[in-house]
Order: sequence, then structure tokens, then C-alpha cells
Amino acid sequence: MNQLVFGNYLPGHSILHRLHPTGKIVGLILLITWILLANNWLNYAWLTAVILMLVRLAQVPLHMLVTSLRPFVWLIAFTVVIQLAFGHGGTTYWHWGPINVTSVGVTTAGLIFVRFLLIIIVAMLLTVTTSPNSIAKGVETLLTPLKRIGVPVAMIGIMISIALRFIPTLLNEMQTIMNAQRSRGVVFNSGKLWHRVKNFLALIIPLLVSAFRHADNLADALGASGYDASQPRSSYYQYHWHRLDTAALGLILLVGLIVIGLRGV
Repeated sequence: MNQLVFGNYLPGHSILHRLHPTGKIVGLILLITWILLANNWLNYAWLTAVILMLVRLAQVPLHMLVTSLRPFVWLIAFTVVIQLAFGHGGTTYWHWGPINVTSVGVTTAGLIFVRFLLIIIVAMLLTVTTSPNSIAKGVETLLTPLKRIGVPVAMIGIMISIALRFIPTLLNEMQTIMNAQRSRGVVFNSGKLWHRVKNFLALIIPLLVSAFRHADNLADALGASGYDASQPRSSYYQYHWHRLDTAALGLILLVGLIVIGLRGV
């Protein structure tokens, strides 16, 4: 596998691969909570160090991780530019009409950039080290108490598993469609705004058609195999909670305590 995309599972035997999927999902929720609670550069430096250590433990090549972040750059950049242009407070660096670039706006934009980046990386670590089936099982285990009030927990797990499996497929098809459109002279990254919107419509419509075709084929395959979502399901893989899972969650809680302690620094 030369290219890593969000949603892809990278088989391996690292410590993160061996952790229980339910524990990893809880750990992901906790880490995102700590990232959202962080409010200064010292906090984000600490969280960045922790997450880089997790990347190291997951044995994910750093260059593959950086490459996989490219699709999210525009989304992050848009959010940062909005914050940068309409920030208030502190010293005003530049002012033109409603646009107001201030020292507080620059700092906040920087923090938002790091925050988004760290959240995407930790979410990616979960999908890289956990197969879609394991994630589905983890979600199902977490939502088990909701069965008592009639929530279709097994169906939610299946939906998440299928959605994660389809992300790399759809991204590959998007790249194929873009290459086909480029060969016909379509330019996606330059030109007037209207032309760009028009060009992206030529990308989105075939992609939607492809997604519906995949969904239709999958529904036919499930129907032909006699799948019934209302029936109880068994699992080929058996997941067991170990001391390593408890220790990992304990360390993530410790990371959170340090984040809370650094908020007032």
C-alpha cells in the first residue's frame, strides 16, 4: 500500500493494533475531548507530542500520514481564513471593510489549525489500526445499553462498517473521474469561481451515480445471501479486554488531567 487515505485499514501488529476496539473508540473520544479543551500553545505542544508518539506506536510511516492529510487541507484552510479575516480583539494588523486581522484572530486561527489537524490525525489512527469490522463491533458494544429502548445497535454497527469500507473506494473513484475529466480539458484548480463550480458538478454527479450503484449492488448481494438485519449475529473474531487496554485508557486519562492542569498556564 503506497498511499494511505482516510478510512483505510493498515494491517499490522503494533500495540495500537492489538488494543480492544471498544477501548480505542473510547480513547478516541477522550483524546478529541482533550484537544477541544486545550486553550493555549503549551497545551497543544503537549498533545502534539502525545499524538506523534501514538503515530510512532502505530508504526504508520510519517510521510504516508502527511500525504493522507492533503484532502483536508482546503477544509482547514477555509476555516482558518474565516477566523483570520473576522477576528476581534488585541492589536489590529490590517483593516479593510468588514475584514479585520487582529493579533487575537491570528492566534485563534493558529490554534484552530492545530486543533483540526490533531483531531483528523487521531481519527485516522483509529481507522488505520482498526479494521471496519472491529470498529463496528466496538460501536455495537458501546451502544449495547441502548438496545433496551429499541435502538437498532447491530444495524448502526453494520452501517458504520459499510461506510468506512466505502470511503477508500469512493476516493479512488473520485480520482479516476478527475483524471478522466482532466483528459477532456477540465481544470479543477484554476479559472473563475463559476467555472470551478461547474467543473466540480461534472465530478460530483458521476461520483453520486457511482455511490448509488455500489449501494444498489450491495443491497442485492445482501438480499441474495439471505441477510436479515433483525436477526442476532455472531462474530468470527472474539475480542477480549486485557490489562493493556486498561493501562492505555488510564494513560489517556492522565493526558487529560495534564491538559486540564495546563489550561490556566
